[in-house]
Amino acid sequence: MAASESPPSSSPITRLFWSALSASWALLRPSLPYILPLLVCLSFIPLILFFSASAGWIIWRGAAVSWQTPLYLIYGDGLPPYAQATLPTLVAQQRYDFSLELRVPNVDANHALGNFMASLTLSTRANETLVSIRRPAIVVPPRVAFYASAPAMITVHVPLLASHATGASHVIANVEVGRRDHWKSLGSEGRELSVVAASLRGVVVHHGIRGLVTRMPLLSALVSFFVFLTISSLIVGACVLPLVFRRVAAAEHPLELAPAKADPLLAISGDSSDDSDSSEEKLALPRHTSRPASRTTIKTEEARTTILASESQADPLLRRRRRSKLVDPASSDSDS
Repeated sequence: MAASESPPSSSPITRLFWSALSASWALLRPSLPYILPLLVCLSFIPLILFFSASAGWIIWRGAAVSWQTPLYLIYGDGLPPYAQATLPTLVAQQRYDFSLELRVPNVDANHALGNFMASLTLSTRANETLVSIRRPAIVVPPRVAFYASAPAMITVHVPLLASHATGASHVIANVEVGRRDHWKSLGSEGRELSVVAASLRGVVVHHGIRGLVTRMPLLSALVSFFVFLTISSLIVGACVLPLVFRRVAAAEHPLELAPAKADPLLAISGDSSDDSDSSEEKLALPRHTSRPASRTTIKTEEARTTILASESQADPLLRRRRRSKLVDPASSDSDS
């Protein structure tokens, strides 16, 4: 049988790749504790910028602005001219001044109508009435100089609501212009106001902090962007930088080995060996005469002896002899 083939060796490119990878790892491994927290901190920068820009955009987008919606009046339904329109998206808590603008022909028929009514009803998409109001109006012929011609159109401005907050963002407006009796109660035939164009207008009322935002929406957006960016950066720095400084401090001040405690048994054995060595050295050295050290005298007291009852009952002559010996020992020696 043919000899088994040896496994194919790796290609030079693979070996070069693995060698470069191992060299890079060996180079980066010592500095990895410093680089890793820095990379984590850098990875948060795009998120912080994104959220900061989102905060600024929300402030700019949410700033209330004035608006104007055209109205297309409907005639001939047996009712005064009316129109229905969906208002632009409103800020629910923002106050607006609602008004109706009418462009009517400058003709005697409109001047002769006198007063008429302009009504406004605001409702939600669920057909919930928010507010309903009616205001009177009149078409007055304009004053012109004797050398100028009269204008063909007159603009009639009818204020409806002042500083009103709708409380809803999506609002439907129903507008009605004219008199519901069609001027018949005045002895005239049914007549209607001639209108060329009509529009409902809402003007922002500046009040409070919201008023600052509505006055300067771009500046408010930039301020919110930088405030959010600063706060987010401080939070990320407070969470990441302590890890970096802790690793740097650990690298600059490595742990020092605590000195080993000496074993008392070994110390005693060492002292005894030193004493034995010193005693041998003393034996080897020649003896020199020296003054004897002064002996220290220790004062001792004799133990107390108890006198037995037999001795206390002895002969009184013996007691006298003993007492005389104790009193005058010299005389006792001379007698002997």
